[in-house]
Amino acid sequence: MKTIVWDIDDVLNDLTRSWFDSVWKRENPEMEMQYEQLTLNPPHELLGMSREAYQCSLDRFRLSSEATEMKPDSSVLNWFNKWGAEYRHIALTARPIKTVSPAVSWLMDNFGEWFEGFGFVPSRRLDEHPKQPDKKKRDFLAWLGKANYFIDDHVENIEGSDELGIRSFIAAQPWNGGNMTVIEILETINRENAKNLPVNEK
Repeated sequence: MKTIVWDIDDVLNDLTRSWFDSVWKRENPEMEMQYEQLTLNPPHELLGMSREAYQCSLDRFRLSSEATEMKPDSSVLNWFNKWGAEYRHIALTARPIKTVSPAVSWLMDNFGEWFEGFGFVPSRRLDEHPKQPDKKKRDFLAWLGKANYFIDDHVENIEGSDELGIRSFIAAQPWNGGNMTVIEILETINRENAKNLPVNEK
């Protein structure tokens, strides 16, 4: 059985879009910036903010009830209902330590019946001093040694994964130049594993 490692933010959920729509646009109603124009991530320079101000705003959103209530993409949820049990699933996120617990809760509330593991590498903040050994997602994947597929929205997170024998995909977002949605990535994974899937469901 193949193992898929999943980023959470902006892959399994719409964190940045949700923050942009419900926080930044509300606080900056005079600005005409659209989500599709966020060609950098972090997008603070495009939004006229300092990096620290952006991080503080995003982290507050991560801890909010609005973030808790984010809905997963229905097509991805449908894929899990149909195919999820044919793979092992592990989540791998990069977040500040104080915001990791809400990510676990969101994942379990929406995809908990399929996920068997959760890992994170800490996003650095001035008020946190993490002691985890892994600095990058690649470090975690090398230690894990079980991943067949890795889905993320940041190109730098998948760099070097092929050296680990991992087939990686970039989930399309304005900042990464990706050309495949998450569901298109999953359909590709299914095609590569067609011979291992139930015959009547190929």
